[in-house]
Amino acid sequence: MAVNPVTNKIYVANRNSNNVTVIDGATNATMTVGTGTIPSAIAVNPVTNKIYVANNGTGQGVTVIDGATNGTTTVTNGNAPNAFAVAVNPATNQIYVANFTSGNVTVIDGATNSFVTVGAGTNPEAIAVNPVTNKIYVVNRSSANVTVIDGATNTTSAVAAGTTPFAVAVNPVSDKIYVANQSSNNVTVIDGATNTPSTVTDPNASQPSGVAVDPVSNTIYV
Repeated sequence: MAVNPVTNKIYVANRNSNNVTVIDGATNATMTVGTGTIPSAIAVNPVTNKIYVANNGTGQGVTVIDGATNGTTTVTNGNAPNAFAVAVNPATNQIYVANFTSGNVTVIDGATNSFVTVGAGTNPEAIAVNPVTNKIYVVNRSSANVTVIDGATNTTSAVAAGTTPFAVAVNPVSDKIYVANQSSNNVTVIDGATNTPSTVTDPNASQPSGVAVDPVSNTIYV
């Protein structure tokens, strides 16, 4: 699910019905917009009012919804099946799609819908953007690391994480990145300035599978 705070519209990807439910936040009225097969992730660019839906079905690409008209176009994103995650940098109008099976990230230019692919480790499953630093963080589930993409050049580097990293979130204020490691039951904290990782462990945690950041209070929830 994703929200456009500018238009007060909420977008929900429905995997089994191959569409997106659009909720009007003012009235709770709904409508549906068709997508590709198995829509599995969704992100909004509030600046352009475009919504990007990653379709998990092989070869289905990314559905782009025009928030003003609900019309759609498709970015076929090349030989990059099984898209599991999508993130937007509204500052650069670049969209990043993690392709699980092909081990790469599709980078879409939001102005033209043209794209390039960037290698991103084994089984990239989650992705987050720091729009301040223009860095993109891709969790690689099977290689136990995070691929860091420089948004200006699309060059990459790798930072070690825990076992089976599963989710990632960014605090753009502190430039810290938080990775929930499902099998090692801990959280990797990456310093965005140096790419230095550290570890936080909650002895009561079991299989952490999600992480969210409140940048105002600098509080992270796992």
